[in-house]
Amino acid sequence: MAHLEKRRVPYVLAGSIRDDGPLPEVTGNVYEAQNKMRDQVRGATTVICLATMLYSIAVGNMTPSYRVMPDGTIREVYFYCVDISEFTANKLGDRGSLSAKGIVTNVQDFIVTLCTGLGI
Repeated sequence: MAHLEKRRVPYVLAGSIRDDGPLPEVTGNVYEAQNKMRDQVRGATTVICLATMLYSIAVGNMTPSYRVMPDGTIREVYFYCVDISEFTANKLGDRGSLSAKGIVTNVQDFIVTLCTGLGI
């Protein structure tokens, strides 16, 4: 999260009505959270969902498989669902999110490997 903030990478943290803290960035209102997610996926070229089955499925259902870029070219939207559960990783493909790629692993291991690969 610190790296996302430092590099100004957009993200949405959505919580339930009962789980609105301690981070002030967590959106507890589900409708407001959905609108924030939609705003982000409209301009996204890569989406990574980490260890949150219901939110991953929700975001997968609202994410287009491609974007038309400002210069008119068509670009695939890369969508990754990282979860320890194979069920979660495969569920998006089963629901029609054809561009979703499931990565079955521990999220902490994924983040460490990703950071190492990026040289962070």
